[in-house]
Amino acid sequence: MPHVKVNGCEYFVRDVGDGDETIVFGHGYLMTHRLFDQQIEALRKEYRCIAFDWRGQGMSEITTGGYDVRDLARDVSELLNVMDVDRCHYVGLSMGGFVGFRLLAHYGERLHSAVLLDSDAGAESLWRWMKYQTMISMVDHLGYDSVIDRVIPLMFGETFRREHPDKVQAWTERITAQDPRGIVRAGRGIFSRESALPVLGQARTPTLLIVGGEDKTTPPEKTATAHDALPNSRMLVLPQAGHSSAIEQPDAVTNAIRRFLTEDVASTA
Repeated sequence: MPHVKVNGCEYFVRDVGDGDETIVFGHGYLMTHRLFDQQIEALRKEYRCIAFDWRGQGMSEITTGGYDVRDLARDVSELLNVMDVDRCHYVGLSMGGFVGFRLLAHYGERLHSAVLLDSDAGAESLWRWMKYQTMISMVDHLGYDSVIDRVIPLMFGETFRREHPDKVQAWTERITAQDPRGIVRAGRGIFSRESALPVLGQARTPTLLIVGGEDKTTPPEKTATAHDALPNSRMLVLPQAGHSSAIEQPDAVTNAIRRFLTEDVASTA
């Protein structure tokens, strides 16, 4: 079942493992489902693992609309229906986290727990919104080469870029292999999102917030703001990770997820 129809969009889905409980993985902007390869490989013996490409990205369909964060939260809820999943553990990074905060606020009955990495529950500042819209327009008219040298330092921390240039290059090639039409539409949708902070107080789902200490895109203080707004959350900072902590420190992220699900979440079930 590589593709499934979700709210009018052909979503690419990877579905592996056969545990009693399901983890659904939502990747970050510009990335693909492969962001979580190492976590899925480690957890698939214990959980059913479902990873997908957001509409317009990776191998999912480029649709004319449906890129607002609220639309994407509805997509996740419908994906659960299509995949015959009543409730899941949701893991989302960056853009996947933007959606995750909406899931917590509006679809909490579908979640056992949430792990949100390198993300922000607030809206973009006007300065950042203008910066991102300019970069998106450059991709739209000039292609990836016009911005990629500025994007990569936002995606990966200094330590990872210095120590793993081969992996950075591999992800650069994956990013720039995607059809820019979908990237442009997705970016315009997510970076114009409203803040979720005012509605997080009603969320009761156990939540783990993870952020890289070198994350310059959504730094730890933004995670701390979400942590303060959520009634049932924990926060973990990974000192030598940037904005893509699941890639930069895969073992630390996997261990944190496993510990959270087997100790914190299980104890409250």
